Amino acid sequence: MAGDNSSPKVRMLLTIGIVSVCLLVAVKFGLESYYLETTEAYQRTLLPKTTEIETVRKSELQHLEKGTMPVDVAMQTLATKGRENASPAIDPQPSDDPSPLIGWAQIKHPGPVPELAPVPTAAAADAGATLATTGDAGAPLTAGDAGTPHAATTKDGGAPVHRPPPAATDGGH
Repeated sequence: MAGDNSSPKVRMLLTIGIVSVCLLVAVKFGLESYYLETTEAYQRTLLPKTTEIETVRKSELQHLEKGTMPVDVAMQTLATKGRENASPAIDPQPSDDPSPLIGWAQIKHPGPVPELAPVPTAAAADAGATLATTGDAGAPLTAGDAGTPHAATTKDGGAPVHRPPPAATDGGH
């Protein structure tokens, strides 16, 4: 078996390693500065000018101060009197609605579950539609108008009434 018995070229290996590390460091700093420059430029285009912000803030502050009760007075009134004169329409009240708890497997005692509405019958599902005896603009139906005359004697074109599937008995799993 033949082998290479020459000494390794240490100088060339060290030179390639040092140049590679320097190149990687330079690329890292170059990409970071490019990223920072582009994101700052993008943010500068999105943000309004400082003078525009100041004018909007001044106009909003004037609008608040010219209201029925200035903000400072309202804050002082709330701090001294509290919510004792608050309207019952804005008082927080607990809810008795169990619908958010339906289907939650972690609840121990869900309480009463509201009943679902009954499935409508065929006549109620039709919403009281009348049988068509005339075609467009009141013209009598003929065999050439959207089907034969006997098609107009059945409600909904004879389509079966859609019923929802039965409720799952295994908890929906």
